[in-house]
Amino acid sequence: MNAMHQHLLDASRAARLGDPPPPAPGTHDLAVLRAVRDRRRFERVLAGRPARGGLRAALRRAGLFGAGLLGTGRSVPSRSVPSHAAPSRTAPAPCRRPAD
Repeated sequence: MNAMHQHLLDASRAARLGDPPPPAPGTHDLAVLRAVRDRRRFERVLAGRPARGGLRAALRRAGLFGAGLLGTGRSVPSRSVPSHAAPSRTAPAPCRRPAD
């Protein structure tokens, strides 16, 4: 039985008993995620750690942030492009028709 089946079962039981129907599955998901985020920030402050940036710092330590995978690429070192690489994305040369 999935969440929708359970919701339908609970809704029919509530209708039979005259109670208000339960909220649909997923109705309060964002509120729960925000509450979890706020609680974790609060616990970080109580522990004396910065309240923000913990995930980015962990990803940076793992080498996953800033390398173009998850970040904006600001910390990517510049590299020389090999001659066999695809051409850069500049405007194409104008197309000229042969003279008639």
